[in-house]
Amino acid sequence: MKASLLAIAMFCAPAMILHDFFISILTIRHHPSNATLDLTWQMTAHDVEHALSNLADLKLGAANEHPKADSLLNVYLHEHLVLQLAGKELEWIWIGRELESENLFCYLQVEGVAKADGLTVSNSLLQDVFDEQDNIVHLEANGRTLTKHFIRGVSTGTFATE
Repeated sequence: MKASLLAIAMFCAPAMILHDFFISILTIRHHPSNATLDLTWQMTAHDVEHALSNLADLKLGAANEHPKADSLLNVYLHEHLVLQLAGKELEWIWIGRELESENLFCYLQVEGVAKADGLTVSNSLLQDVFDEQDNIVHLEANGRTLTKHFIRGVSTGTFATE
């Protein structure tokens, strides 16, 4: 009887916890007219909740969501994303986030970026939790879209837009 209850519990576990792909997509759009980089980072919400579970139970989108969810997310993103241009680390502003089904979208902005050529990105999001994590980064600048994949062991790349 105990074995069958265990089997039922395993098969009835929430499907959203089990998935085959571990991917985030970070789109960085350069706007030369106002010298900004606008970042939209899409990731799986429950993966981020899992990664931060040792700090807090975020419960993103729930009525009892953690009151410091945004600041905890921002700190976690800072731990796993570094942007550099001409050897100088760029700082972003937290704009906000949206939750669509199981997808979490975080919005960030970097000011004072006249040109994006030579932008170096280091992206290790969720790689501390999931060995298979693939962080895709798209840079939209100078009428082009350039893409790089950041997997465990390859977490830094430089974009040449000119």
